[in-house]
Amino acid sequence: MSAFEFLREHIDLSDLAGRYTELRPSGKAYAGRCPHPDHEDQNPSLYVYPDGRFHCYGCGWHGDVTDFWAGVNAIEPGIGAAMDLAREFGIEPPGVDPEAQRLAGERRRTEEEYLKRAEKLHAALARDREVAAWWERRGFGEDLARRFLLGAHKGAAVIPFWNRGRVEGFVRRYLEGEPKYKLQKAEKFVRGYRPLFIPGPVYGKVFLVEGYVDALALAALGYPAVAVGGTHMSDRQLDELRRLPGPIYILPDADESGDKAAWDWVEKLYPKAFLCPPNYEKENKGDV
Repeated sequence: MSAFEFLREHIDLSDLAGRYTELRPSGKAYAGRCPHPDHEDQNPSLYVYPDGRFHCYGCGWHGDVTDFWAGVNAIEPGIGAAMDLAREFGIEPPGVDPEAQRLAGERRRTEEEYLKRAEKLHAALARDREVAAWWERRGFGEDLARRFLLGAHKGAAVIPFWNRGRVEGFVRRYLEGEPKYKLQKAEKFVRGYRPLFIPGPVYGKVFLVEGYVDALALAALGYPAVAVGGTHMSDRQLDELRRLPGPIYILPDADESGDKAAWDWVEKLYPKAFLCPPNYEKENKGDV
């Protein structure tokens, strides 16, 4: 775990942001005036999301808890800001050698590039009526599309590949034809492999699904959700699931391959995984 990941898990961004601006609930997020020294915000332009990231829709400032600390203190973002933030809160991030610091810095720069690309693709959604209508039919209106930075590109819906508040890649969902989903090559993901898709915070019980849109829908409702991205679970994804806290409730797709995969996941994740019937989500919308 890098120092950045450690700080995201140990420091609540809304608590930190609340030191510098008054935050009020806005849906699943918090909103307040942007406290960046270079932005005289007259309206609540800053949004703090439950997955540990923030975005100012006035000046474009965005990032995680380390980026916020760097911005309000006018210091260079990066490992130095992370160490300064750790000292402020009296916590000790895991020790990292120079090579680990270099790799963490490269990964963070790639995440920043991907986040900027996600913002551009989200802006393109307003110009693609067909894709925007497709998202709306699935319950993702303007507010949710902005929250998850859902986008469009050449007639396809684009989903940023979220993992604990960071964009680690992209998923294209084609509206017609097969295959429906197309992902970039594994080596193009930030870590060099495809991790779990985690569109929101994970705590307590976690719901495990196959599809990315299913995970987005659960996260939109406020439930901790994780998607594998199909029926095949890699060893690295399995390791990520084993490190998650609390029980894992598996919601399989209602087909033969989904049922087979779900039983396989239960066996691999025993004793922390529980299998829900395929129609569980439909029959218990208020209880999922």
